[in-house]
This record gives sequence, C-alpha cells and structure tokens, in this order.
Amino acid sequence: MKKIGSFIITAILALGISACYAQDFKYDVKQSGQIFIKNMTGRISIEETTGSQLIIETSRFEKKPERADGLKSLYGSGAEDNTGIGLEVNTNGNVIEIAGASKQSEDAYYTFKVPKGINVKIDYRSPFASDDIKVKNFSSELEVSVLNPGIDLENVTGPVILNLTNGDINIDFGTINQQAPISLHATNGIIDITLPSNTPANISMSTINGEIFTNFDIDFETKSKDGLSYIGGGQKIVGKINGGGVNINLKTINDNIYLRKK
Repeated sequence: MKKIGSFIITAILALGISACYAQDFKYDVKQSGQIFIKNMTGRISIEETTGSQLIIETSRFEKKPERADGLKSLYGSGAEDNTGIGLEVNTNGNVIEIAGASKQSEDAYYTFKVPKGINVKIDYRSPFASDDIKVKNFSSELEVSVLNPGIDLENVTGPVILNLTNGDINIDFGTINQQAPISLHATNGIIDITLPSNTPANISMSTINGEIFTNFDIDFETKSKDGLSYIGGGQKIVGKINGGGVNINLKTINDNIYLRKK
C-alpha cells in the first residue's frame, strides 16, 4: 500500500510540474521610448538588459488545456493573448503597451528585461494584486502606481516617481541621476531609501502620523536614536545634503520615513 501511495503522490507532483512551465517572449523595441504595463495582478519584476529586444520571462504559468487547441482565450478586459504567455503586447505610437490577457496571468510570475534607455510605467492598482513589485539594476525613468502591495528597488538611479496606497517603499539607489527629480509618495506605508553618502540633493520630507529618521548631515537640531538621527514627525522638513542638488521629495501620511546613507 505504501508503494501505491508513493506512486500516486509522485504522479500528482509530476502532473503539477508539467502544468506550470517557464517560457519567454521577445519583442523588438524599435523606436519605442516607454513600456507601459497595466491590468495585471501577477508578480512583476523589472531588470535592465542590453540589446534591442524586450524579453518577458514567465513561470507558474499554466498551459491551456488540449481541448482548447485551435481556440483563443477570451478575457474580461477584452485583451487578447498574442504572446502565448497570457499577455497582450502592442505598440501604440512610441509606447509598448502590455496587459494581462488570460486568467492564468493573474497568478503567474513575470520578469521584464528592458533594454537600457527605455522608460517603464506600471499601473498596478488592481485590488487583487498582492505581490511586491521588484526592480533592480535599472537606470531609466520609472513611474509606478500601486494600490496594495509594496515596491523594492535595488541599484536604480532615477528618475523615480512612485505612488503607493497600502504598501512600503524600499529603495537602494546607485549613483543618482542629477538631471531629474525623485518623488516618492505612500499613504499607508514606510518610505525607506538609501543613497550614496556623497549624493548632493535638495530634500523635502513630510509625514503626518509618523516620524523621520536619517544619518545624513542636515542642518536641523537632532538627537541620536539607534544610529540614525531623530528629526521629528507631523511636519514638513526641507533641507540640503552635500550642498544641494537633485530634488528628492519623500511623503507618507501614516508611517515613518528613513533616509540612509551608504
């Protein structure tokens, strides 16, 4: 009986593994200047790459059933899967628009490898989205609107514009682009950013129901607290670091702001 039970479990696992598979889709960016990702609830990761092709990799995506051979999937938003991985990809002017186009896309994981120099805009305001957006090694403009999950950025340079309702913002910046401002806004979440210690910037920070902490030298009265400096809460604070430079605006309503140097 044990052998039969083990065989059944193995068969079930094998079926599960075969149902979900990894696949990719490639799309020439041509003269496009921006990629706009919208109407998705699956996990989203963004990475920068060389070359002239947008590469979309997916995992946890289920193949359509054999009975559907020769048929196309209909999706409530009206989008049609033209990639084979549950997404609709089209070019509108100089913008590549990407949207969820399959029920399977709602639980899949997607990694977008974006050619250097192409900006990315993400509208992730679905109430059903639950995974944090992750971006790493990215040097072009990034604009993201999020309802529920948070966002983690690693080795980005800006410009960055983020608007979150119910999630945290965590960013580890590389060298900061001095030509364009950085604007981070969270309603019910922490803002925690790390900048190179020599970054010249004009800093504006505000929180209503939280506090602000930093270990940068800013011209404010401070007192030590856990290696950072306590500046205050419930107010707007404006100052300069390293003589001033690019404008960095940090705003949250119901949580704390952490400005760190590395």
